[in-house]
Parts: sequence; structure tokens; C-alpha cells
Amino acid sequence: MTTPYVESEGELVAVVPPRGPCWRDETPCAVGPHHKRRRKAGPAFGWVAVMRCSRHALAFTAYPAGHVPYGRAPLVALAPDGSELAERRSERAETAIEDAAQGQRWPREGAHETEGVRTTQRRRVREAAILLGLAAGATTPVLAAAVLHLPEGRLVETTRRLSESRDLVTWGRCVIDLVHVLARRGGRWLMDRFAVLGHLAGWWGRPWRFVLRGARLLPLGEAFWPGTRGHPPP
Repeated sequence: MTTPYVESEGELVAVVPPRGPCWRDETPCAVGPHHKRRRKAGPAFGWVAVMRCSRHALAFTAYPAGHVPYGRAPLVALAPDGSELAERRSERAETAIEDAAQGQRWPREGAHETEGVRTTQRRRVREAAILLGLAAGATTPVLAAAVLHLPEGRLVETTRRLSESRDLVTWGRCVIDLVHVLARRGGRWLMDRFAVLGHLAGWWGRPWRFVLRGARLLPLGEAFWPGTRGHPPP
């Protein structure tokens, strides 16, 4: 779950949602703050909030906007309260996926490069491709196209190109071209889609986002959740 992190009396606090992912109509939640979990990587302020529902005896982590479980950097660059950053370069969100696949991050031809750097870059680009449904994984191009609101043919064709190449530059450019298209739609929109795709890939649980306005808890991508009542499994 993500929740806004806001300033209160000179310090940053995580807004407590009125309900957790354990909510049931017959037994409403009673959620409160539990503790701060320190993180060496992730949010720049060094911690994430852990909430606990006393009614259902369930604890869960409430991440700031743009962050995901086990992430070392934000998947999408957003302010802690979930708003779009004012300084969006080239009118698009800066993402961790984009950073991993950037052409300028690759060593120039003839430059010294350690095998570890190349291995790390290859892993990150492949993980980005899996998230976007472009490489072998639980998420198919058809399913990713539905989540991302993209033409299915574009993802199928990109998947074909990647299957015919082992070149890191080719993979990186294919991923970054797709991220550029998506990022024009806005950072919050993109983060919601990445959260859904990460769940479908099996990387984290069902994604939720708490919205201050109206105190709403949004079940992101509920139509794609297997076994959801009223919706067929993907």
C-alpha cells in the first residue's frame, strides 16, 4: 500500500489510512501507526511506516508514493505526498527503469568497464522488460497492453525484437522507448500501472493506494486480480 507522507509539526509523517488491505464489510478495520522501519536504501528520509490493524491483527507497510517493496530506489519519481514533481525534466517522469536503461549510462566504446557493472545493467534492464511484459515471465504482452493502455501489437513486436537479440544496448533502447511513451501520461498514472504489473509478475501483493481527498483506498487494477468477485482471472 502507498499513502501520502506529509509535514506535521516540523517532521514527516505517514498518513494513517482508515482501512487496510484486510478490510471486510462485516468487520471494519481499526488501523493505527505501529513503528518506523529503517531503510538504508529506498526513501531519501531513510524509513518507511508500518501500520497495524488491531481488529484483524495484521501489520502492513505503507510506502511513500513511487516506492515498492524491496526497492532500492523509487520506481517513479514523485513527491512524498504523491504529487507530481515540479521539476519534471522534458515533461516526463524520471523513473528507476529509465535510469537503468539510459544509453548515456552505458560505458562508451573502448571505455574500461567491469564485468560487475555490465551484469548489473543487464539484470536491471531484463527486470524492466519482464515488468513491461516484454520478456519471459508471468506478465504477457497481451496482459501488459491492457494494463498500460497500449496497442497490443506494439508490445508483441517489441517482444519479438528482444527475443532475436542478446545485445544490452538493443534491450535498453527498446525498454526506454516504451517508458518514454508511458511517462508522458504522468507520474502517478505510471506508478499505478507499474504497481499492477509488479503484482501480476508475482513481485509483491495486491496494490492499494490511499488518497487523502475523500479518504479513499483504491484497489489498483482490481479487474486484473485473479479470483476477484465479479471479474474473471486474467
